[in-house]
Amino acid sequence: MQTYSDDDGLTFSQPQIILNVTKPNWKWVALGPPGGLLLQSNRILIPGDYSTNSNVISGSSSTGFVMLNDFNGQIDKWYLGGEINLHNYYPNEGQAVELLPNTNSIFINSRSHTTKRIGAYSNNGGITFNKVKVLNTLVQLLHGCEGSTIYHKNTGQLFYTGLAEISITRTNLSLYISHDNGEHWTYIKTICPGSSGYSSMTILNDQSIGLLYEKGSIMGGPASLTFTIIYNQTTRNIC
Repeated sequence: MQTYSDDDGLTFSQPQIILNVTKPNWKWVALGPPGGLLLQSNRILIPGDYSTNSNVISGSSSTGFVMLNDFNGQIDKWYLGGEINLHNYYPNEGQAVELLPNTNSIFINSRSHTTKRIGAYSNNGGITFNKVKVLNTLVQLLHGCEGSTIYHKNTGQLFYTGLAEISITRTNLSLYISHDNGEHWTYIKTICPGSSGYSSMTILNDQSIGLLYEKGSIMGGPASLTFTIIYNQTTRNIC
């Protein structure tokens, strides 16, 4: 379903069902998290995942996909784009970035069902994905956890936050950077060494990077949602 706000989130419109973005054999469908993407072409791209097996938990037999809209989000203009699949890795919970200055060049960083993340590339704005690969320099806990990826146009670099942990415990939320459009990643620092989970980055007005993340007891629910600045563009320092 889709709703919108034209008063900065104070109120929202009545939700409407989006047609043409699921298929009859899909038994599970999810979008994001944490968010979608507005391309330079004005196309809206929303990553998601689906499963045709109704007897499994999310992510254990999933296929990634994107839904697209070239008409400012008009409810009847959504359509399905390319799918993301790789052997038994089962990509899910991905976030997309546009690899500027190349318009319609897309990279999606996805959770998998293993201890490694999955990267998918499109050169036509998500219509198809011409390359899907294991991101060997990004680890995650067994069966994965959501992570956040953004492109910083001022630096031309990608940033990623996720759990740098290969056990089954959701801890050690960390920050990584890529200088080659997501092909390779370098660890920068640990944001939260203790219990932590899902995260979402955003670029602030001063071009610093803000991060909202789950902190504290996780599997029964996070103890808190915490916001922090992890990159201060005004001084070009990692905070």
